[in-house]
Amino acid sequence: MPPSNTSALSLTGVSKHYGQVRALEDLSFTVQEGRFFVLFGPSSVGKTTALRTIAGLVRPDKGRVNIFGRDKTDAEIAGRGVSMVFQSFALYPHLTVYENFAYPLVEEKVAREEIDRRVKETAAMLKLDKKIDRKPNTLSGGEQQRVALGRSLIRRPKILLLDEPLTNLDAKLRHDMRAELKRLHRQFGLTIVYATPDELEALSMGEEIAVMRDG
Repeated sequence: MPPSNTSALSLTGVSKHYGQVRALEDLSFTVQEGRFFVLFGPSSVGKTTALRTIAGLVRPDKGRVNIFGRDKTDAEIAGRGVSMVFQSFALYPHLTVYENFAYPLVEEKVAREEIDRRVKETAAMLKLDKKIDRKPNTLSGGEQQRVALGRSLIRRPKILLLDEPLTNLDAKLRHDMRAELKRLHRQFGLTIVYATPDELEALSMGEEIAVMRDG
């Protein structure tokens, strides 16, 4: 699905300070629907804070966050149509792959039959259908990353936020997962905002790249 001319996401003059620490300072950018947009920069320049602000996990001190033309600066997390994959994967260790996938849908009170259909569909798409009854500690790093990705995709978000998702993987797995993410982007026409400190990753994956420095 080719990118459209619709603005999926727009940050305007967003700032966030923690005491004397300037996490974000007057940050502005726009992402068109269906684009693979990369936030590139070294550690501690505000990439994670920017993603968390888009997701609603952080409220900016000033500035506006617009999602598909609507001001979502102060909106609740659930009302944004955004899903985020964290660097640490953040899987539930006591739950199986099936249960990790199903968890956000259970929270949203989706019908059981629909949950089962979407879990199995997502597991097959990510080549995890043979491991659906396994727990995270029995999976490889790449498989755990796919579970984290699937748990976000299953909610059918309008925008997918990826916070350095490949940092903890070895070189071969990083290469494989880059290809997988690009495939999913093409297949579903997802709008993706991807944060990375890796220049090669930024150049190989991003259709547009914003360079961040000191917020």
